[in-house]
Amino acid sequence: MNKMTINLFFRAFPAIALLSASAMMAQNFQKMPITSGFTADVIANGEGSSSVSTTTDVDGVSFAFVAKDFKLTSASPALTYGIPADGIINSIVSSTPGLSFQLGDLSANNSLKLVTTGDNGTLVFTTPMAAFKLYMLSTSGSGTSAVDVTVNFTDNSTQTLSNINLSDWYGGSNAAIQGIGRINRDNDNLEPNSSNPRLYQYVLNIDAANQAKLIQSVTVTKSSGSGIPNIFAFSADAFTDCIAPTTDAATAITANTAQISWSVPASNQTVSYDIYYSTNPAVPASNVNPNYSNVTGTSYTLNNLSPSTTYNYWVRANCSTATSKSVWSLAKSFTTQCGAIVPSYTNNFNSFPGQCWVHYLNGGDPTTGPSDTVYSYWGSRSFLNTPANGLSAYMNLYSSDRTGWLKTVSFDLSAGGYKVKFKYGVTQYYNADSSGMDSDDVVHFLVSNDGGTTWMILQTWDANNTPSNTANEYTFDLANFVGANTVFAFYGSTGSLDEDMDYNFYVDDFTVENAQLSTSEVNKPVKKASVHPNPFKDILYISDVRDVKSVAITDTAGRVVKTVEGSVKELDLSRLNSGLYFVTLYFKDGSQSTVKTIKK
Repeated sequence: MNKMTINLFFRAFPAIALLSASAMMAQNFQKMPITSGFTADVIANGEGSSSVSTTTDVDGVSFAFVAKDFKLTSASPALTYGIPADGIINSIVSSTPGLSFQLGDLSANNSLKLVTTGDNGTLVFTTPMAAFKLYMLSTSGSGTSAVDVTVNFTDNSTQTLSNINLSDWYGGSNAAIQGIGRINRDNDNLEPNSSNPRLYQYVLNIDAANQAKLIQSVTVTKSSGSGIPNIFAFSADAFTDCIAPTTDAATAITANTAQISWSVPASNQTVSYDIYYSTNPAVPASNVNPNYSNVTGTSYTLNNLSPSTTYNYWVRANCSTATSKSVWSLAKSFTTQCGAIVPSYTNNFNSFPGQCWVHYLNGGDPTTGPSDTVYSYWGSRSFLNTPANGLSAYMNLYSSDRTGWLKTVSFDLSAGGYKVKFKYGVTQYYNADSSGMDSDDVVHFLVSNDGGTTWMILQTWDANNTPSNTANEYTFDLANFVGANTVFAFYGSTGSLDEDMDYNFYVDDFTVENAQLSTSEVNKPVKKASVHPNPFKDILYISDVRDVKSVAITDTAGRVVKTVEGSVKELDLSRLNSGLYFVTLYFKDGSQSTVKTIKK
């Protein structure tokens, strides 16, 4: 029988309105630590026999729970299962994300154990709390059972919820945690299990007239059943008279902006709203500083966002009622559109092809770009055909007349001082062994300063310089590339000849980052480029090529007009127009040197 007094709050706020509002609000889960009332220690923990660290069993036949920090002796292996040593149970029930429970001291009584019908006990909460709902963490040993729960409020009124059916600790539904194993107190035999035993959560709905009252304690009575109830913890969906907004899906999304909107019940006495957004999906704490405060209206445009980025957002109401702020709303998310990214940036290809990368491109040639969007010859595979390396991008080169493109996201390099690097290699198709490349096969690494309209080759791999089946690293300094819409691409072609080789070309850990040298690199002796004759007519000679890794020739507009891989002694530049050029030597230790030269 309920004893209740009518709070003046409810005369101004009808119960029906409160019920509908609570159904719409974000859940405000709060743990309710228990200060007294447990009657048994049924969780073995620490070092030593379970009969010492527990006072009784869960099920009446010698079995108790076991904590993860339990060790029979100091030499015993650590457990990979069990009750968390900190006593915090993060519920796995999908309908209550974020709900958790705090168990009692694992080294003291931590269960209200009710053996016989009519047995009862009262659990007193450390801090009284008002709630829309209580959640009870419990289980029943050696069969199912039922309990009555009487909620005791600080104003001496009560509310009783009858015949709550508790599942047996093996195999029941609505488990907050499962697969925690058990131990026999008689012989210390451990029984690990991937799905049992279990602790379950049960919802106790607080009547609308009681939701603003502080809950002091709960009295639990065994009402029926052959099983043995064990009550471990309670949590609350805490009461508030300031209801959290309901967020809508974001609209008008661009590369740098998005409009968010929300709604609240008409009964909410809202003055303004706070907005918080982040790339981190974790729910913001109540004391976090909002990105925007005291917003009026029910929509807002977020600005200065990064392109190709997923954001999560929450909205909180500020009210003129006793509870001045609501909890944060349930999260919504959106992903900004593709746009030029300001480095640093890395794509590890764990998700292929990567946000705003394009792989359904084929045909064409390195000068004109792709001609079709029908086929994708680039795909996802373990780097170098070795699962331990993780996923990478790859192209399988075999047969003839296959041309595939893998195009990157756009980069804003206008700040200058960047470099591009990635790992690459070649293996046979079916294994990790090395492979050559067919005579007319080619893979180019390309760059475009205008978003993909025109292209230039930075590096070429073919039968003359086939990569090994190890993790080779390519690095190119982008000092002469300062475009605000720079795109890279990998181009693979099997040529017109159908030859015998069947192999994969791999790319992994594609990175654009600051090219600033480290301290150790700065302290290295500086290598100088030396070329002759200068001016030259057609052939330019490099004086010392012992440590040269590659050479790049750039015109005065910053365009790379020729690249050569390896320690070449002479450069055939007969096709270049007369004028000033920059010759950059890239050395094997990662350093580089540039010299001006003039073609007659």
